[in-house]
Amino acid sequence: MPVDTKRKDFVEMEDKWRRLRDCYEGRDAVLKAGEKYVPSLPAKDATENEAYRKRGSFYNAVQRTTNGMTGAVFQEAPEVEFPETIKTYLDDVTLTNIPFEMFAQEAGREVVLMSRYGVMVDMPVPPPEGIMSSDVRPYLVGYKAEDIINWRTERIGGRQVLTYLVLRELIEYVDPKDPFLCLTLCQYRVIRLVNGVCAVQLYREKGPGQKEYEIFGGAVIPTRRGVALNFIPFIFICAKNATPDLETPPLIDLADVNLGHWRNSVDYEYGLHLVALPTPWVSGARNSGDGRVPMKMGPSVVWELDVQGEAGMLEFQGAGLAAIVTAMEEKKKQMAVLGGRLLEDPSSVQETASAVRMRHASEHASLRMITQSLEVGLTLVLQILVWWDSTLVKPLDAEVSVELNKDFLNVKATAQEVTAALQALQAGKISFDTWYNFLATGDWTRDDVDADAEGKEIEAEKPPEPKPAPPPGPVRKTVLGPDGKLKYQITEEQTPPAAA
Repeated sequence: MPVDTKRKDFVEMEDKWRRLRDCYEGRDAVLKAGEKYVPSLPAKDATENEAYRKRGSFYNAVQRTTNGMTGAVFQEAPEVEFPETIKTYLDDVTLTNIPFEMFAQEAGREVVLMSRYGVMVDMPVPPPEGIMSSDVRPYLVGYKAEDIINWRTERIGGRQVLTYLVLRELIEYVDPKDPFLCLTLCQYRVIRLVNGVCAVQLYREKGPGQKEYEIFGGAVIPTRRGVALNFIPFIFICAKNATPDLETPPLIDLADVNLGHWRNSVDYEYGLHLVALPTPWVSGARNSGDGRVPMKMGPSVVWELDVQGEAGMLEFQGAGLAAIVTAMEEKKKQMAVLGGRLLEDPSSVQETASAVRMRHASEHASLRMITQSLEVGLTLVLQILVWWDSTLVKPLDAEVSVELNKDFLNVKATAQEVTAALQALQAGKISFDTWYNFLATGDWTRDDVDADAEGKEIEAEKPPEPKPAPPPGPVRKTVLGPDGKLKYQITEEQTPPAAA
């Protein structure tokens, strides 16, 4: 069998992935698919069918939902526990100036959308002897679901171990006949575990689009400190776990409804195109010959009709297209239920934070599961990265962990809720710590400031006590004569004001 042979369950899942990917990429991708998503009109040529589809408007619910869910997970930076000695690796985990946080976001987006992503830990080939390079260190390479075409696992020593893997890659090279033209070849990376040793072999197309492959270079055996690897350094990350098993993507139902909405939009716009402009009609016109003389229109043109002749305008009443509009609105509601909560119109009734959390509970349960799977997968990846550059016995010995945000709803407590809690605090019904925890949960506090720190700042900001008035002392009293001139001055003791 050829090297590009796809695993059976991969083939069964491929069409679902194609629908999801096309929806995510948007209008251009679904248009390019042609009648795969919108059947052609009967008795119409290719040009008319292309114009028919181009009139549609694609409402990209899949992309908005995917980006919204990914943004909810990464609204706070991942907390990574990593050895200080090589922590700079996180600033560029791919040797292409991509930091770990950005790499994790890409992995999260793919897992949310496709329910599958793969990460390989690799080591670059050392430079020729005598040339120093700081980039000879392990790095990460990500693979989308469509590029992991074949794999096998076997139970070895009681554990399920990956023993065979085929990855599809695209290689760019300059056309030898034209230095300004860049061509693309398809290449397959075949990784096997043979007698406990990992071996890598490349197969490359003989020419662009030829679908014939030949071995490129010799087999490579990855090593660590001079010892061949005894496992394939590749981690699968799925929506529910970090195993090679395929899963139905969580957003596939949303994609199918999204494509149904697209078909409705195409039909609706085509209907408007046909009936939007009023069309004149005439009956009983006075013509010569067989009655096929063209009739002109304009302010200076007069139509002469027979005694029983009539003229008018055909105008669309709208009953048929109204049904399509209703169907489109229903599909929007379905997409909201299937995961696109970001597509809903804002509620006209103000909701409490707890009510919003309850309304979104089912969606966040699945998103929390995806987040936990991401944490496990990314932790395993970084453990291999650390192990490869250390003297540890096995990857699981690496003290590495990745923790992602799981507080997906950034919902503030309402002013009414804050007022009620403040009244409870003032009445002695709740403690200051309980009050502050309520404010923190409702997103009314500052980051990294706990109740104790807040209390100390409140004490520090209290205004100083007013200073007491000075004690009574003698005052000088001036007495003027009738002429307004100074008569004499006397000194007398102040009398304290009477108590109120």
